[in-house]
Amino acid sequence: MKNYKIILRSSGAVTQLPDSQKIFGALVTELSRMQGGEAATELVRNVYNREVHLALSNLFPLGFLPVPQDYIMEKLAERGSEEEKPGENLKELRAQIKERAYIREEQLSLILKEPGTCCTIYPFIRESSGQQLRASLERDGWGIEDLEKKLFTVPVTILREISGEGEGESSGQTVSEFCFYLQADSDRTVEPVVSTAEQMERTGRPLILGKRASQGLNKYYVNEIQCLEEKLADSDTGMYLNLGMLLPDQIDYKKSCLKLFTSERKPFSMPGGWNQIYPRWFISFISCGSVVALRNGIEYAGRCVWSKFGEDKNLVFGNAFLYPIDL
Repeated sequence: MKNYKIILRSSGAVTQLPDSQKIFGALVTELSRMQGGEAATELVRNVYNREVHLALSNLFPLGFLPVPQDYIMEKLAERGSEEEKPGENLKELRAQIKERAYIREEQLSLILKEPGTCCTIYPFIRESSGQQLRASLERDGWGIEDLEKKLFTVPVTILREISGEGEGESSGQTVSEFCFYLQADSDRTVEPVVSTAEQMERTGRPLILGKRASQGLNKYYVNEIQCLEEKLADSDTGMYLNLGMLLPDQIDYKKSCLKLFTSERKPFSMPGGWNQIYPRWFISFISCGSVVALRNGIEYAGRCVWSKFGEDKNLVFGNAFLYPIDL
């Protein structure tokens, strides 16, 4: 397998960290712009038909990985039951674990082997919500002496690196460097995507991963592309940490520790907004941070499906990047 880490730098605030589906859509859009619509259509078709294997992760703070919070809590609950310590406050432990959204890559194996250490690990990334004040000029006021100004707020996601105890909600350094992982089964598969990222790095073209890019939000620039072929081997135990939005196919549910994310899908158009008449359609994914046990090879873990709103244009990308762990 070919494994890559794409390092990005944000130029402003972010409304939320983009998931693997959004990253896939953005890369396909850029591929279409740089190499033509046929190249993008061929890649999407090949991924859907499983003629090639392509997997992506969500976007993470650089050097950090998501904490498998549900797995850690499950192990701590089992330990509490075995030791019969009624005074141990699992609610308090859960609060400390939930605070740690991301930890250093090198600390992952430690908390998997000794779940209790998760509550005392530093540094970690704390994720919180905030509001950013924005201003706009009313269109009707153009050409008039006093333009009417309108103030509004935009919800944003704030990520801070907490390096020690006692750092409050607004303490810690704000994260501005991010990365996502890319995996493919061959040079033929990965070349169009990597070459697109390389061209964006050379030209300084931003990768748009969310709304309000015209206001400076959700804009990222490619800083570096690292090849991880020799650094990231398959798991000997068949256990992996899910790093994206996984639409499961061939996994071992009994040995896995899963958290589900369910979303409603409906068509959207800029002039009309959300189509309220269209039948409601829901889809569930295995969320980032879940511990997944595989039944077969890594290329069979996830799958992709066509959206109900039209083939060739709306592929629901479900091939999440799986990070090998030793359990």
